[in-house]
Amino acid sequence: MDIRHLQYVIASARNGSFSAAANELNVRQPIVSKRIKELEEELGGVALFDRSTAGARLTPAGDEFLVLARRIIEDIDRLAERAKARGAGKLGHVVVGFYKSLSTGRFRAALRDFRRQYPKIEIELVETPLVELSAGVLSGVIDTAVILGDTGKCEAFESIALWSDQLVVVLPECHPLAARQVIYWPELKGERFLVTHHDPGPDIRMVLIRHLAAPSDHPEIVTRRLSHESLLSEVADGQGIALQCESAVGLSSLGVAFRPLHDGNGATRLGYIACWKPDNINPALKTFIDALKRHG
Repeated sequence: MDIRHLQYVIASARNGSFSAAANELNVRQPIVSKRIKELEEELGGVALFDRSTAGARLTPAGDEFLVLARRIIEDIDRLAERAKARGAGKLGHVVVGFYKSLSTGRFRAALRDFRRQYPKIEIELVETPLVELSAGVLSGVIDTAVILGDTGKCEAFESIALWSDQLVVVLPECHPLAARQVIYWPELKGERFLVTHHDPGPDIRMVLIRHLAAPSDHPEIVTRRLSHESLLSEVADGQGIALQCESAVGLSSLGVAFRPLHDGNGATRLGYIACWKPDNINPALKTFIDALKRHG
C-alpha cells in the first residue's frame, strides 16, 4: 500500500466511478481499477467498492477506509507544507543571544516586528555575558548574538552592522554638568567613571580610553561587580559618573540625570552587530538576519 492507492480510493469515492477518477488524476482507467483491486487483495480480500455499470460505490468497509485515507493524505500534505516552509525559512526556531543593555530599544522593536511577520518562527532569547555568547555561537547552541561593536569584532563569525545607539552620560542630579543640555568629551576630564563588570562594561571602558586617554593622562575608571541598576544607584550617591546607551535610559533609578554626549562631529554613537557561525545551516536564521538588516 502506498500513497497512490489512497489517492485512487479518495478520487473514486468522490467521482463515483473509476473512469471519472482516472480523468481527474490524469491516468488511464485500467490503472485505477488495477490499483484498487491490488489494495483490496492486500487488505485480505475486503471489497472497498461495489462495482456496477452505473459506476463504483463505497461499501461499509470502504466508507471506514475512506475516512482514514483522507486523514492520512491530509497529514502528509501538512507534513509537506511544513517541510517546505521550514526549508524556505518561514518555520522553525532561532536562538538569539544578547546582553542586558539590549533589553529595551531598537532590539526589542526588531523582535516585535519579526514575531508579527513570522509567527511560525519561534525566537528563543538567551541573556548572557559576551564570552558565553561567543562560546554559544561557536558551539551552535546560539544561532546568532546581537552585541555592541563593529563587523570586525568577531573574526571567527559572519557579521552584519545593525543600528547604532547614542551614548549618554549618567550624572548625579547635583553634579555641575547636570545643568547642561549636552555634554562634550573634554568636559569629562578628571571625572571618576563607574563601569560595570558585566557587559557592555568592557565596551564602555574602551570607549572611555579612546576618547579621554592621553600619553600622560588616563581617565579614572572603577569597575564594579554590580548590576546596571545598582551602578546607577552608586552614581546617584555621588560615587562617580557613568556612560550608557540611550536605549537603556528606561532602566534608570531616581537621583540621576542623563545627558547626551557629543564630540566635534556631533552625538557619540555606538554600533551594534549580529554575528553567527558561517556554517550555520538553520534556514530560519537567514530569515531572521534578513529581517534585522531591514530593521537596521
